[in-house]
Amino acid sequence: MDYVKYIREKVQHDAINLTGVNVLIINDKNEVLLQRRGTFPYKWGLIGGITELGEALEDTAKREAKEETGLDIDNLTLLGTTSGKGCYIEFPTGDKAYFISIGYVTKTYSGKLKVDNVETRELKFFAFDKLPEDIPNTHRIMLDKYYKK
Repeated sequence: MDYVKYIREKVQHDAINLTGVNVLIINDKNEVLLQRRGTFPYKWGLIGGITELGEALEDTAKREAKEETGLDIDNLTLLGTTSGKGCYIEFPTGDKAYFISIGYVTKTYSGKLKVDNVETRELKFFAFDKLPEDIPNTHRIMLDKYYKK
C-alpha cells in the first residue's frame, strides 16, 4: 500500500503528519553516505523515507536503504528524532506535511551502491567537514547529532 497516496485521497492537500526515517550509513573513514535526490526537494540528503501503514521503523530504514542505494543494512542504532514546526514542507503539488523523522545510524552494510536515476541521481560518502551546502535542515540536525555527540 502507498500510505501517502491513501491519506492524500482523503485529505487532499491539507497538512498532515508524516512519519519517516533517516539513516546515516557510515563507512570505515567515518564518512556518511548521502543521496542526491531525483525527486523533490532535489537536494543532497540522508537515505530514508516514509513509513508505510503498520511498518516497523527499522523495517522502513532497511527497505529505503535497499531501494535508494542497493545496500542491505543491519545493526541500527537509534540516533534521535526531529519534529515540529521546523519540519514543515509544502510540495510543488500543493500537498502540505509536517515530518516526524526518526534517525538511525549503522556501520553495518553490504552490497554494491546502485543509482536508479529516479529517486537517486548520485550516491557519495562525505566527511562531516565536506558536506554539501544544499542539505534539508532536518537532515542537518541528524548529522549534527551524530558528529557532535
